[in-house]
Amino acid sequence: MSRHSHERESWRVLLAEDNDDHALLIQMALERATRLPVEVLRARNGDEAISMVKEIEPDLILLDLKMPGRSGHEVLEVVKADEELRRIPVAVLTSSDRDEDMARSYGLGGNHFITKPENPLELESKLRSLFKNVEELSSIRRGSGRLDATAVSAQGPGSLEVRQALLWGIFAVVIVALAVFAYAMGVM
Repeated sequence: MSRHSHERESWRVLLAEDNDDHALLIQMALERATRLPVEVLRARNGDEAISMVKEIEPDLILLDLKMPGRSGHEVLEVVKADEELRRIPVAVLTSSDRDEDMARSYGLGGNHFITKPENPLELESKLRSLFKNVEELSSIRRGSGRLDATAVSAQGPGSLEVRQALLWGIFAVVIVALAVFAYAMGVM
């Protein structure tokens, strides 16, 4: 199953990116974005990404949308439909800033959507935040295997009805007060 112990010692990242220049910049940013060693495995197209995900079960998948063969969205769909693979966080890392691409990525189960910035330092910063977020999520998953309530809601099941009744009561009091005021002023 998973190669994780309770304390992470390294990251195994599958980078699905067909552009060599982008892949190099992303790999350099990944290595600077975390204090832990990062093993970057690269897929150059969607079909290769799917077979590599099944083979290596990475800690994180960075997925470009526009690739030869299967698109990033198609890869995402395959990964999130598989019971064993769906737990792997997938960050779409693309040059697209289209709302439709973002909505489709999240709709297919993507965990993050990052538009590739022009500035390498900004990319490093975004990846640092991504690593932190993935680490926080994996610490939740390592717990008891289920999420327990940690707080009690201040609102009980009937509290909405009570609030609505109070609002209507206040509204009625204001109307009556205005009518009394208008009568006292001789307007009515």
